[in-house]
Amino acid sequence: MKKLIAMAAMAAMAFGAIAGEHDTPQASGDYAKLTAGEAVYAGNIAGVWTNGLAYAVNSATPATGDLTVCGVFQHSAAQGESVIAKRGGYILEQVGNITKKEIGATAYSISTNAWTVTKTSGTKTVGKVADVRDDGSVVVVIGR
Repeated sequence: MKKLIAMAAMAAMAFGAIAGEHDTPQASGDYAKLTAGEAVYAGNIAGVWTNGLAYAVNSATPATGDLTVCGVFQHSAAQGESVIAKRGGYILEQVGNITKKEIGATAYSISTNAWTVTKTSGTKTVGKVADVRDDGSVVVVIGR
């Protein structure tokens, strides 16, 4: 018995202090609360620039640097106002004839609310094609 207790004590030391039971807060992670770096509009693909501000993907500002895509703006906001970007599956305007064979393909923005599966100069990765529906609409998962 002493040997078992000693082994348990050594195991506890090897793993460090193990926290007792506690409440770990949970969040959905589907929303990001941001500050608009320019006027942004509901439904536009949202990105965060290196200054931490939110811009519509493929907008004129910022003219340089990379935006990290984080979702779709849920409401319009003026520069400096708070805005919510939501991650998830969206049906956006598409360019080209997207078929089931593109499921899983990378989606690239060509404007603030349109996309394609063809990467060209000036496009930005916005997500993955998740589904092509019977009516021809395509679901793109954005911000994951």
